[in-house]
Amino acid sequence: MAQSPSLVYVIVAAAGRGSRMDQTINKQFIAVGDCPVIVRTVRALAACSRITGIIVMAAPDEVDQMRSCLSVIGTAKVISIAAGGSTRQESVRLGLKILEQAVEPPDDCPVLVHDGARCFVSQAVIERVIYGIIKFSACGAAVPVKDTIKEAIAYPATLPGQMAMEPVDGLVGHQVIRTLDRTRLWAMQTPQGATFSLLSSAYDLADRQDWQATDDLGLLELAGRTVCLVEGDYKNIKITTPDDLLYGEWLAQTGD
Repeated sequence: MAQSPSLVYVIVAAAGRGSRMDQTINKQFIAVGDCPVIVRTVRALAACSRITGIIVMAAPDEVDQMRSCLSVIGTAKVISIAAGGSTRQESVRLGLKILEQAVEPPDDCPVLVHDGARCFVSQAVIERVIYGIIKFSACGAAVPVKDTIKEAIAYPATLPGQMAMEPVDGLVGHQVIRTLDRTRLWAMQTPQGATFSLLSSAYDLADRQDWQATDDLGLLELAGRTVCLVEGDYKNIKITTPDDLLYGEWLAQTGD
C-alpha cells in the first residue's frame, strides 16, 4: 500500500430538509438518545485520528442554527459551517470549493463525503474508506444486499377483458421484468470519496454537463473513473423516516 497521506478532509452533507421524517424541524437537529443527529455525526468523524478537517454544509437558512448546535463539540477540526445548495450534489460541489479556498489540499489528499444523517458510522468504516481511497483513488462504504431484488414496471390497472375493481388501499400491481443477481448487488452508504483532484474534477464536469447522480461514486462513474467498495456496516443507517428514528434510539441506548 502507498504511504498514507497526512491530510484527510470530510465534507458533511447536511443541507437537506428531511421531508420524509414528517417533523417540524430538520432531521439533523432531532435528538437521538438525547443528542442531535448532526452532533453525533460530527463527533464520530472528529474522533477519527486520521481526519484533519471537517466542512459542514447546512441549509442556507439554518447556518446559524447549525453553528450553535455544533458549538457543544468544541473541536478545532470543524473548518467551516457553510450554506449548501438546493440538492446534495450542489452542496458537495460548494463544499469542495470551500475546502479548496480554505486549505488548498494536495491533489492526492483523500476527501470523504458523509451524509449528516448517518450518525452511527463506526471508526472502522471511516478508516476503511480512507485507506480505500489511498489504495484505489475512489472508494465508498457499502453492504451486501440481503433481500432478493426484482426489477418491475407498473402493471395495468385493468387488463383487457378483466372486470374493473374498486381501489384497494396498498394494492398497486407491478409486473416483474427480471430477478437480479443478489450476489453482485451492494447497498451504498457513506462515507464515500476520492482524492481531491478526482473528486473535484468529477463535480466540476458534472456541473458543466448537467449530470445528476444520487451519490459521489455515481458522479465519478459518469466521469469515467473506476470506483471501488469497502465493507460498510448494517448499523450505519441514514436517519430518514420515523422508523429509522426508532432504530436509532435503540442503537443509542444499547451503545451498539
